[in-house]
Amino acid sequence: MSNNEKSDAIYSQYFTIIQDVINRMAQNSFLIKAWAVTLIAAIFILTFSIVNILIFGVLLAITIIFWVLDSYYLKLERVYRRLYKTKVEEYNDIQKRKSMKLFDMDYEPFKKLEQRILRIMVSKTEILFYFPMIGTLTCFLIISIVLIF
Repeated sequence: MSNNEKSDAIYSQYFTIIQDVINRMAQNSFLIKAWAVTLIAAIFILTFSIVNILIFGVLLAITIIFWVLDSYYLKLERVYRRLYKTKVEEYNDIQKRKSMKLFDMDYEPFKKLEQRILRIMVSKTEILFYFPMIGTLTCFLIISIVLIF
């Protein structure tokens, strides 16, 4: 194996590590969505016969917490995608490749380039998932308030 092939293999491993981190962030986001649906549905079903404003308030709070956490992982995924793209561009540029730090996973410079969590929370993918859940819970909260009074 020549030095060039060894070098390419090392870069390939580096890019694979970054891709694995991206996949892990995407998996975390998926699991958070699954847990959100499961937890909200379970609490809602277990407490359906009890009309209580507090229960719906807790369900709304849980949904919002999961929404923020999901948006955080989506932001991290996007930041690591920027890191990956930048490192591939450095690898493809002969001059930059010489000064490229291998296995550098510092994503801080890319965090500033990515949107804030609140902006990500209102992205299409997040709104289409969490807004119907929050809308449904809000409707049930309003109905429970009307039934009490």
